[in-house]
Amino acid sequence: MFILKFFERTFSSFTIAHPVRVLTTLTSVYYAFLMEYRAEIILWVLSGSLPFIMLGVWSQSVGQGTDYGLDRLAFIRYFLAVFLARQFTVIWVFWEFERELVEGQLSFRLLHPIDPFWHHLMQHIGERLTRFPFIFLLIIFFFILYPQAFWVPSLGQLLGFTIAVNLAFILHFMIHYTFSMSAFWVERARSIESLWFFTYLFLSVPCPTD
Repeated sequence: MFILKFFERTFSSFTIAHPVRVLTTLTSVYYAFLMEYRAEIILWVLSGSLPFIMLGVWSQSVGQGTDYGLDRLAFIRYFLAVFLARQFTVIWVFWEFERELVEGQLSFRLLHPIDPFWHHLMQHIGERLTRFPFIFLLIIFFFILYPQAFWVPSLGQLLGFTIAVNLAFILHFMIHYTFSMSAFWVERARSIESLWFFTYLFLSVPCPTD
């Protein structure tokens, strides 16, 4: 009986609109906060431009007659897609969570009526919103350099890419957040994430097709 009364009292004022309003407010707060560091966001966007550097290497090898199953134009568009996927799936929750735990800031988070998970998730989403204008400018510059690669994706392609990138972001975030939990038991939990990251890089290296 006590348990039933507890849940009745807890969820009596609960509506779908309330958590949506809370999460929307968190996103707008973090967006406004990150907009104060626009120069840093630009540097982070540029630091993720490695696919553009690799584009020059791979397209050069294609131009020398090496057959990878894709022509030069397909390679250019492929690396543009890789750049976009990397920009919208960057995760840093592991370092933030470990820092908050070591510095004692997590204790204040736990006193809030919302799980710290949502703070970190909305912070990442807010950061994506601040990245978007700079990414758009880089795409324009990219098509100026490679005008032959310009194309307008179909609605199905755009929808499929959006779903795939969002699912990748959620999976990447959950993996990082799960690893960050080890900070409660391991002093150097960052080493665990580094081991996973090297494995991730090794398995993500593209291989030429036969």
